[in-house]
Amino acid sequence: MSRIKLLKGQQSKLLNQIGEKCSFDWPKVAKVSNVCERTLRDWRSEKYNMSYEALLRLQKLTAIPIPRKKAVLPEYWSAGKFARKGGLRRCQIYGDFGTPEGRKRGGINSQKLFHLNPEYAKNMGIIMRKDIREPKPSKELAEFIGIMLGDGGMTNYQIHVTFNTKTDNEYGIYIRNLIKRLFRVSAPIISTDSDSADRIVASGVNLVEFLMKKGLRTGNKVKNKVNIPGWIFNNRVYSIACLRGLVDTDGSFYQYNHKVCNKKYCNFAMCFTNYSKPLLMSVYRILQNLDFSPIMNTKRVYLHKRVDIDKYFLEIGTHNKKHLYRYNNYLTGFN
Repeated sequence: MSRIKLLKGQQSKLLNQIGEKCSFDWPKVAKVSNVCERTLRDWRSEKYNMSYEALLRLQKLTAIPIPRKKAVLPEYWSAGKFARKGGLRRCQIYGDFGTPEGRKRGGINSQKLFHLNPEYAKNMGIIMRKDIREPKPSKELAEFIGIMLGDGGMTNYQIHVTFNTKTDNEYGIYIRNLIKRLFRVSAPIISTDSDSADRIVASGVNLVEFLMKKGLRTGNKVKNKVNIPGWIFNNRVYSIACLRGLVDTDGSFYQYNHKVCNKKYCNFAMCFTNYSKPLLMSVYRILQNLDFSPIMNTKRVYLHKRVDIDKYFLEIGTHNKKHLYRYNNYLTGFN
């Protein structure tokens, strides 16, 4: 039963006002409150905090406003306080009877109780780890690792992926749903200070620790020289999926014109940009292993040949419709 805590003197004053509204028919007030008259007297004398549910019923009956300065105490709110007092008193009588083994068992049992009743743990001030699904290696997990290496970030307690709200809204929804499918956690989209960028956020120490086991790192990706994990790089299927995630986030497709013997040509290219040299080199090598002809400089990897671009969309593909839209526009103009 939830309790309401008011400033000293307010509870007594409030109940007397309610009694006046009810012609001081205290049996009626007690009946509406669903308590006995003795409990009602204890509330009026402020011996105990009154029931929040009873106050709501009385407020509905009398239309007397509830004071603004109040706190609603959850069920079992006093359990911790009185349990501590009982424990201290028992130690005074019997001495310190705890042992390392006993304390360990007590801790394990407490964790079980908190996991069975997370709301109770929250009310006690205990922060519980979120349970997540730990997926096995798969194409979807490899693609998500690529997304995180591209536009993602990770702290000790949270992961996030930033996307452009003007061009990548549908892709942002795809990423959010991918996180939910993989890990069974909520992934809300959070507005940022930027007019053109939002973030998909998922919280949980277990989630962060799982992704670290799979090769991701917290902190600055450039300083940490992040790279594609070996379990992905050494597997053709997973490396294709990871490459798709990387290019869908940190890649771009564009048309450009050039002249050969005074004749104009319109070409279409792919460009992947990243400031982590190991990651850039890995993307270059994956493309080579897949029989593309990439070109690399200090910050970018390019595909320029028409045959490579067609092969990319045929074999690698994209979940970012922006890239597919630009490719189809190029094909329309070319044909």
